[in-house]
Amino acid sequence: MQKTIRARVDAALKENFETAAKSRGQSSSHVLREFMMDFVRRHEEQEKRYAETLLAVESIEAGRFVEGKEIFAWMDTWGTEHDLGAPKCK
Repeated sequence: MQKTIRARVDAALKENFETAAKSRGQSSSHVLREFMMDFVRRHEEQEKRYAETLLAVESIEAGRFVEGKEIFAWMDTWGTEHDLGAPKCK
C-alpha cells in the first residue's frame, strides 16, 4: 500500500526539482521515491558498518586479531598454487 509524504520546500526548489525530473522523462514522485530508497539503503549500510566496527573493536580489546604481516603474507599467495589460507585469530 502506498502512502503520501509531504515536505515543505521553497517554491524555487520545487520548480527546479520538477524541471530536472521532467528533463529525465520522470515524474517528481518517481525521482523522490528513488532518492528515498537510496537514502534508506545508504543508512542501512552505514548502520551495518557501525555495528561491524563495534564488533571489531570488541574483538581487538579481547585480544582476538590477526597481525598485518600475516594478512599480507596470505594475500601474497592469492591466485597461486600455494594459497596459505586465511590466518586464524589469536
